[in-house]
Amino acid sequence: MVLQVIGVFLVALVANMQDFFGSSFIGRPIVTGLLIGMVFGDVKQGLMIGATLELAFLGLMGVGATVPPDEIIGGILATALALKNGYGVSVALTLVLPIATLGLLVKNLLYVVIFPAMAHQADRLADAGQITQAANMHIWASFTRIILMTLVTTASFALGSGLVSQFVKIIPKALIDGITITTEVLPAVGFAMLLNMTFSKKVAPFFFIGFVCAAYLKLDMIAASIIGAIFAGIMYLIMTEIHQNQSTSTTKQSTTEVQEDDF
Repeated sequence: MVLQVIGVFLVALVANMQDFFGSSFIGRPIVTGLLIGMVFGDVKQGLMIGATLELAFLGLMGVGATVPPDEIIGGILATALALKNGYGVSVALTLVLPIATLGLLVKNLLYVVIFPAMAHQADRLADAGQITQAANMHIWASFTRIILMTLVTTASFALGSGLVSQFVKIIPKALIDGITITTEVLPAVGFAMLLNMTFSKKVAPFFFIGFVCAAYLKLDMIAASIIGAIFAGIMYLIMTEIHQNQSTSTTKQSTTEVQEDDF
C-alpha cells in the first residue's frame, strides 16, 4: 500500500508539471493510465482504462475563463482506484467525472482565493521596487498549484480506496451494465470528435489509406504508418514541384512585363 501511495504521488507530481515541459500533455489520462498501470503491475488494464478516459475528456476543454473538470486528478484517481479494487473500465468511467469535479473545486479555490492574493502581493512588491521578487511570484504560484493538486490526489487515493469499494457495491447492476454499454460506444464518439477537429482536405486521404490498410489488407499499425509516410513523401514532392513551376511561371511573367514596359 505504501509503495502504491508513493507511486501515485510521483505520477501526480509529474502529470501536474506538464506545463513546465512545454505543454507536453503528459497529464492526459492515456499517459497517466499507462504510468498508474506500471505502478500497480497491470500495464495493459491501466492503458485500457486510460485510453477510455481519454476519449471521455476529449471534448472537455476550457473556453475563455471557464475551467473544465480536471482530467489529471480524474484520470489518475479513477485508474488507481479501479486497479486497486480489481474493477474494470466501466467502474473507472463511473468514478472519473465526480473525481474530476473534485479537482475542479480545488482549482477554483486556487483561482478565486490563492492566486489573487499572490497577485496582490506581487503588485505590492512591484510598487516597492522589488521587481525580481514580484516576478518570482508567478513561479511560486505555479509551484503552489503543482504541490496542492499532487497532495490532494495522493491523499484522496490513500483515504478513498476503501470508500470506493463500498460505493461500488451499492451501485445497481443495471447502472453498471448501462455504463459498460456506454463504454463500448464511447471510442466511436471520441474518434468522431477527433475527426471533427482534425479533418481537412489535406489529411482526408490518409484516413482512408489507414482504413484500407487495416480493414482490407490486414496490416498492422507500423506497416500502415510506413505506407502513410510514403504517400506523404510523394505528395510533398508533387506539391513542391507544383509550387516551383508556379514560381517559375510568375517570374517569367514578371520579366516579360518588365521588358514590355522598357520597350
